[in-house]
Amino acid sequence: MITIGNDHVVSMRYVMKNSKGAVLEDTLLAKPVSYLHGSAGILVELQEQLTGLKAGDRKLVYLYARSGHTAEDFVFDLIIDHVRPAMKEEVLLGYPVQPAGDACEADCKCYERK
Repeated sequence: MITIGNDHVVSMRYVMKNSKGAVLEDTLLAKPVSYLHGSAGILVELQEQLTGLKAGDRKLVYLYARSGHTAEDFVFDLIIDHVRPAMKEEVLLGYPVQPAGDACEADCKCYERK
């Protein structure tokens, strides 16, 4: 099974809470969001805590204000849905390439290598 590392596209869902426990964002019932691991798509501190995880893993991730990258502390309850090697174009662009329009459904297999 593929683990998260540089030049991999990661699809995940999460609940983001602030230091008081208020839910700021909840994507658990939505389509997963994707980013290119090793790029500037998400904070380095967040990526560091995801490195080595694989599809199906769930993790609580903490971002602290003292790191200087956030104004307050945050906690993410993350579920990793999918990890795949990035295509060359994605590495060059620095982000995942999305299919046009609504071509991709929840059970999407758009990125499976043949």
